[in-house]
Amino acid sequence: MTLAVVLPVVGAGVDELVGSGLRWAFAIAAVLGAALGAAVCPQAGRLWVITAPPLVVAVVTVVAGVLAGTASLQGSKGLYTSAVRWAVDGFPAMAAAEVTVLGVLAVRVILSERGGKKHGA
Repeated sequence: MTLAVVLPVVGAGVDELVGSGLRWAFAIAAVLGAALGAAVCPQAGRLWVITAPPLVVAVVTVVAGVLAGTASLQGSKGLYTSAVRWAVDGFPAMAAAEVTVLGVLAVRVILSERGGKKHGA
């Protein structure tokens, strides 16, 4: 499960090293991490997996912005401007990761229901 959190961090690092801001590597890594988390989570942990992508993406976006020095944390105006930028930068990855989690969990539910029925009975 930790790999599901580490992947977005690595993706953000790759994007920052390339100098493109948080773009494709981050989004792809967030989707892969979300898919991995949804694929291996126990049934009791599904609620946590559903709520995790927005939180993980938001935290990684903020930390990447602060570490890259693109965020102005001086005064409330700078903080508000940075928060809007983080939300805009992180939203595509957040939405894609959330859709992926819901898709993987839906497939798991469908497969488990089909596996529970006896064929030919």
